[in-house]
Amino acid sequence: MIKTVTLLTRRVDLTSEQFHEHWKNVHAPLVLAMPRVRRYVQCRPLEVHGRTAPCDGVAEVWYDTVEDFLATADSPEYATLLADERNFMGAKTRDSVFVIVEEDEFVVQ
Repeated sequence: MIKTVTLLTRRVDLTSEQFHEHWKNVHAPLVLAMPRVRRYVQCRPLEVHGRTAPCDGVAEVWYDTVEDFLATADSPEYATLLADERNFMGAKTRDSVFVIVEEDEFVVQ
């Protein structure tokens, strides 16, 4: 399994609540409609005293293989997803961290 990880920022004219509402209720179904997606995770930063989050959210999209991701990126559903990003993501998101990773998981015994 591989996943893409993206740090998201909201449009400057949206509140955090508006951003998260769109991300959860409009954008998530678009992600789940894409071919070959195995799992989708939305992470919301917590407010912690003395720390400021560098983004408004972190998205993880899981695939079986890099080839599955590449096939998805060529799909019309992916084009629809990208078109929706301007509805709630800020310009900084276009320059955001986007990586494709594999995981090694270590379980506490």
